[in-house]
Amino acid sequence: MAGSYQPGDVEPISGSYVHVEVEGVDHRIYFEENGPEDGIPLLCQHTAGNNCQEWRHLLTDDEITEEFRVIAHDLPYHGKSVPPTTQDWWTEDYTMTAEKFTETLVNLADALDLEDPIYMGSSMGGNIALELADWYPERFRALIGLECGAHSPGFYIDWLDHPEVNTTEVNAYACWGLMAPQSPEQTKRETMYLYEQGATGVFKGDLYYYSVDHDYRDKLEEVNADECPLYIANGEYDYLTTPEDGRQTAEGIGEGATAIEFAEIGHFPMSEHPELFNAYVREVLADVTGDRDDELPDVLEPDDVGIELHQKGPARETETD
Repeated sequence: MAGSYQPGDVEPISGSYVHVEVEGVDHRIYFEENGPEDGIPLLCQHTAGNNCQEWRHLLTDDEITEEFRVIAHDLPYHGKSVPPTTQDWWTEDYTMTAEKFTETLVNLADALDLEDPIYMGSSMGGNIALELADWYPERFRALIGLECGAHSPGFYIDWLDHPEVNTTEVNAYACWGLMAPQSPEQTKRETMYLYEQGATGVFKGDLYYYSVDHDYRDKLEEVNADECPLYIANGEYDYLTTPEDGRQTAEGIGEGATAIEFAEIGHFPMSEHPELFNAYVREVLADVTGDRDDELPDVLEPDDVGIELHQKGPARETETD
């Protein structure tokens, strides 16, 4: 964890660029990595409108990076992956689609020569796990969809890209309420800070995929999780894609799909509460590699992974309450 470093320490994360063709266009994609070159590849996807910095605490987790080669990238138009110089990209709105998203991820894995990688993404990166399981089950060892659901409507909103709205501030504060109240304020504020760095229109363009293009309510039986194991892990405090949404999605898919509730955490688990998230995801990764003897429980609690919360939050209200 970053907090354990001292002045003069150099973190073991390295950054590089790789060229990836998407829709016939060359894109210069930035990625950061840590872990042994021959480790199990773990490809990590950021949330809508954000960048790979969300994964910095996983990238410095000694226990995980001892076995896994953790790779976190910036999608084109995000972070350090600037738009392609061969295109007049400013003449049209940025819009993410399921086809473009999956092609980017698969071609990125191919460009990096990742053999049998595990994919893990959150929010829009969680939802796309369903399309990857449906269209590219042979390309991945396992898929981990964080804050994943079959449908997440209502967030393709015009004023998220309006000249009279300070969108970086509005977008950041919109995300504040999606985090668990007991997650550490330092990392919640950092998550908001990352959201203040997005390019104009990119957050809205990502949400086209998240809220419009992604709709698997009537297609769950097409998801091929028996060929590629699919884990759906949703935070207790995520009201966009709740743990119950995750359970219903896994139930609709059937064989190979596992739903897990991450207790005491919200929609941005890897950046809002890294200590708790890393402990949770170690359990999921151990299940992927076969190093876990018992089945994963329906709910993972902080006590299960030896984490003492700084401040326990109020119980999340549900419809049955």
